[in-house]
Amino acid sequence: MKIKQYITLTLILLPLLFTGCEAKTQQRTTQVEKKQDPYVDFKRWSEERVCDKLLWKCLPERNDTVRWKKPLENGLDSFELTPKVNKKYDAIIKHYNKIYKDFWKTHDYEAYWKTHSRDKGEGPVKKSVIDQRFLERVRAKRFLVKMEQRLDKEFPGFWRDTPQKVRFRWIQRAMNKAKVFGGDPKLNNEMVELCARIGLGFDKDPKWDYITKFIKEDIENNISPTINYIDWTVFNKTHARTGTRITDWLMRRVIGQLPAPKKPYPRLND
Repeated sequence: MKIKQYITLTLILLPLLFTGCEAKTQQRTTQVEKKQDPYVDFKRWSEERVCDKLLWKCLPERNDTVRWKKPLENGLDSFELTPKVNKKYDAIIKHYNKIYKDFWKTHDYEAYWKTHSRDKGEGPVKKSVIDQRFLERVRAKRFLVKMEQRLDKEFPGFWRDTPQKVRFRWIQRAMNKAKVFGGDPKLNNEMVELCARIGLGFDKDPKWDYITKFIKEDIENNISPTINYIDWTVFNKTHARTGTRITDWLMRRVIGQLPAPKKPYPRLND
């Protein structure tokens, strides 16, 4: 009797067991399929954005108001590129250019350093440090202004009514993003270009995993073709930001490394 009950119970439970296994298998298959499709087009790019336009106000981080209220690095909030500042900058550059020119003529560095130091009691070494800090601040502020203008030209209306200090703070954060990939913020204006397209937090967004991995391999050589790749696959642009036509030759570095575009690149000689 007990054997019959056991057999009956087994027959009842087996279909339920197989149904559960089948459901789990289907769930796993669906998850695998999702992982196997990393391609990002305009529709997918638009997800989790405030709007589907390439504007600063549409970036995911634009509501991070606490960060935008923080002061700029290197005291640049109160540092303005006045005519007096620019004149001083040019004079310092001219001065040190003369030192280097004289040095290459005689190779007597110590003598020419003392002669041309414009020392005012602080000593030539200290004077050099002060001048260098000033030059760095001017270059940093000029870079912020340059990138602000470039983004607005490349994407008309990019900033709209965004306060200038917020613009500069965002550009600084985009520059510093290069550190995550082992790059130098001062030499990576292309990181600003990339963040303008896909946001500051792209390295934490799963849909950009392939982009993050590709840039980490070689930030200096991979970031520029990555921007061209996004312009082609997401925004359907036919030319790079430099004006060069996007072709298989221009994109040769990303071929086989990033997901193949749904619209093939035109051949160079076509």
